[in-house]
Amino acid sequence: MKRFLYAVCLLLLTAVLTDSAFAQGSVYPSDKTNSQDNKPKDELFGKIAKLTNTKKAEDTEKAYQLGKDFVAKYGKDNDDKSKKIKEFVDQYRLAAFDKKLNESKTAEAFALGKEILAQEPENSYVTMNLAYAGYDALLKTKDKTFGDESVKYARQTLSLFEAGKLPKTFQPFKDQAEVTALMYYVIGSFLLDANLKEAAQNFYKAIQYEAQFKKNSYPYYVISFHYEKEYEKAAAAYQTKHGSKTTEDSEMKADQTKLEKLIDRMLDAYARAIKFGEAEKNAGTDGWKKRFIDIYKFRHQNETGMSEYLEKISNTPLSDPSSI
Repeated sequence: MKRFLYAVCLLLLTAVLTDSAFAQGSVYPSDKTNSQDNKPKDELFGKIAKLTNTKKAEDTEKAYQLGKDFVAKYGKDNDDKSKKIKEFVDQYRLAAFDKKLNESKTAEAFALGKEILAQEPENSYVTMNLAYAGYDALLKTKDKTFGDESVKYARQTLSLFEAGKLPKTFQPFKDQAEVTALMYYVIGSFLLDANLKEAAQNFYKAIQYEAQFKKNSYPYYVISFHYEKEYEKAAAAYQTKHGSKTTEDSEMKADQTKLEKLIDRMLDAYARAIKFGEAEKNAGTDGWKKRFIDIYKFRHQNETGMSEYLEKISNTPLSDPSSI
């Protein structure tokens, strides 16, 4: 996804420093009494202004590096020069961050994003894009390097949104709902191997929003697979607890009800995965359908009503995996 908001920043950066007085590194009238004390600062400002005025990318990068030095030394000053250099550094860094994201240079984007967050820890534009950048690397190259940090930034984004700390723009995404769904989707994607239960819960949260994931087959498949694993554990526990019993008691009946509930949840999630998978022409749909038929026949002892079940599955809400 391309980010357009800050695409013009590199073209406008020099405007921050084009004032002729600044470009010459001169001193404001009010500064004259302290001109000697300000000389190193003025000289550094002049170097930065001169580099930006060439409008060459390599010179602007040099100006940015000098600008970081300037901010480190004089960033707490409240004069116009300090404000302008800080503005230049912030704009350049954010524009560079967007550029690295667009180029899929994930490691470099993460480095710049961390620099920004060190100064602006509540910048949800940066956190949401870092979370997505790590997921994008996983999606395109199966690179899990950024998994832990992506999950961290996705969770941070959700916390910032809940606190009302919204970005000025949700670009390159549609709106807050889409970004929120995406953050849950990112978390679920990276937790699949380590914690299937939590992954399923996050995928469930992702599909609660009016966003592209709501009609994506994959979250429903993950939820159904989660129920399969929960069923395996519950069935093994059932066998250990009740396998030697010759008569049914209340505890045994309650555990049977739990197993049946897991099967029903499994069928529900598989049915939705099949419905959306067919629309997507997902290659996994045939396998999901075979599994669905096996489970349906096991639960009902025949295929009666199965077609109607699949057709009407969208008429009822999907249950929350955390509720069982």
